[in-house]
Amino acid sequence: MKKVYKYPIKVVSQMTGLSEFVIRAWEKRYKAVVPARTETNRRLYSEEDIEKLRLLNEAVKIGHNIGGIAGLTITDLESIIEQNSTTKELLSEEVPSDINSLLDVCIEAVKAYDAKELETILLKASSKLSQPQLIENLIVPLVYKLGELWHEGLIRVANEHLATAVIRSFLASLIDQNEPDKNAPILISAAPRGQDHELGAMIVGVTAAPLGWKVIYLGPNLPVEEIAAVADSLEAKVVALSIVYPGDDQQLKLELQNLRRILPQNTSLIIGGRASVDYLDIIDEIGATHIKDTKRLRLELDSIRKNKYD
Repeated sequence: MKKVYKYPIKVVSQMTGLSEFVIRAWEKRYKAVVPARTETNRRLYSEEDIEKLRLLNEAVKIGHNIGGIAGLTITDLESIIEQNSTTKELLSEEVPSDINSLLDVCIEAVKAYDAKELETILLKASSKLSQPQLIENLIVPLVYKLGELWHEGLIRVANEHLATAVIRSFLASLIDQNEPDKNAPILISAAPRGQDHELGAMIVGVTAAPLGWKVIYLGPNLPVEEIAAVADSLEAKVVALSIVYPGDDQQLKLELQNLRRILPQNTSLIIGGRASVDYLDIIDEIGATHIKDTKRLRLELDSIRKNKYD
């Protein structure tokens, strides 16, 4: 059936919940819809356009990146939204009641420079918690809390270095526990040049490995040319970057732009970390996906593995 273009952008805005500015931006940058034009150059949209924009709005609200889904059909969009409804249990997984006490004893061990005690606590926690619970409810909050304590002057640099060494070793052991299939898709995890904190990138690896990904962890402070070279050589499906500090590095913005230019076009770029929210403009500009937590990371990696964006 031939499309009938009869709805002006103001009506479309009211029906989809999107501002006129966003509609025009998605149209211009991502070709999400292609409206007809009147003789006076006014945009007119079809009912199919409205439905697609409405679904895109819903998909973006649940964490999908517009650059990755703008080209999908209405059927595909309905599918990923339906998939999200089946993952609500995952996103609302109950936090164990004793998790705060575990966090407190970890902090006390760090303050006492007791690396062995911290390692023992983490090992015991890994036997009691599922891996997602362990990462999301203990490791990530612990890393954030240590950063806050250091910035506030409540622990010394030595405390922070000791904790980082123990957590790094613990996370590496979790990655090694997973033996990927020989045909497993490859994910490269790293922190770009100027980023000396590596635990965020390791957490990405720990999250991805149980999902069937072959994780190549490259470490912190790595030039983007090196990251791209590895991605090209290994035909990596995903490059995941962790950005922790600072939030105003102009050189990092140039690095991210350069990475997208030299990275293979079929390699997805995922960016997260504590300071990543300060780079949302450049993340959107280069068509990368911003991930705010490990729950969303799992969903994104699952979508990529199922070729939702192909």
